Amino acid sequence: MSIKSLMVTVCAGIFSIITLAMQPAFALSSFETNATRDTASGTDSDPQGPATTGSLFSEVLVPPSDGTDIIFSGQGYARGTANDTGAGAVDINGAFFSGNLSNSLTATATLTSDITNNTGGLAAFAYDFILPGPTLTISDFAGVSDTDVPTIRAFFDFRVSLDFGSGFLTFVVSQGELKGGIVSHTLGTAGTDPLSSTFFTNSTFPDNVFGYQFDSLDGAVTGFLDNGQTVTAKSSLFVSLDAPGFETGGAASIGDPLDLTSGAFSGSLSIIPVPAAVWLFGSGLIGLIGLARRKVRS
Repeated sequence: MSIKSLMVTVCAGIFSIITLAMQPAFALSSFETNATRDTASGTDSDPQGPATTGSLFSEVLVPPSDGTDIIFSGQGYARGTANDTGAGAVDINGAFFSGNLSNSLTATATLTSDITNNTGGLAAFAYDFILPGPTLTISDFAGVSDTDVPTIRAFFDFRVSLDFGSGFLTFVVSQGELKGGIVSHTLGTAGTDPLSSTFFTNSTFPDNVFGYQFDSLDGAVTGFLDNGQTVTAKSSLFVSLDAPGFETGGAASIGDPLDLTSGAFSGSLSIIPVPAAVWLFGSGLIGLIGLARRKVRS
């Protein structure tokens, strides 16, 4: 490569960096929430919203005649919340005393955002996210084991997927499952990013209520976009609780659906500056995807 050609390439790279720095942040294209309750008598789903400006709130309450929450202060519930800044949370909580054959609560929040590279050249992108530490709890006053069928099961699932125009590919998955009771229980983790956890017992009912607090996950999915190319990022939060009925229950949560300013999931998609040296490699970097992870103790 001649000196003149090299100078042209470097100048083009510098111009692109300036353009990238001026690129607007992502636009959240959609957010969805849902909360459901399934029992032997059917399904009750009650999506609501917006609870506040720019948010969608879904909640299903468990009638007092069927049960109460695990701290005996009100109704059981399933809640999911998301807003247009890229924040979301899910929470379920219930203990059942009516003797129903089965009780199931679920809550979901899905946030989708996209960004297009309009810089005129190769550009880097990053989807940064912070997942607050999920929690799983079991409430058992009947002496249940993880070998009982059915048994108590609290579960969470978090995942990040990207679409470059040909369908979503999943890059991050964190799952946790707690099942059983005071007789015996098992904890399982799965996914591309399994999280560490810490055991705890409830100070009010140490012999009957226990659970696990999981680590937070702070990370980013990064890569490169050709000029005019769009990337769509989708983050989904899901929690569920299955309880066999009489004097059993539990809780599962990711963040606080009632307060998205404190400890909720957050994600942002942006075009980021690329060092001039990277541009010398040309189009060979197009489509290269990486994943940076930083696990943070809760």
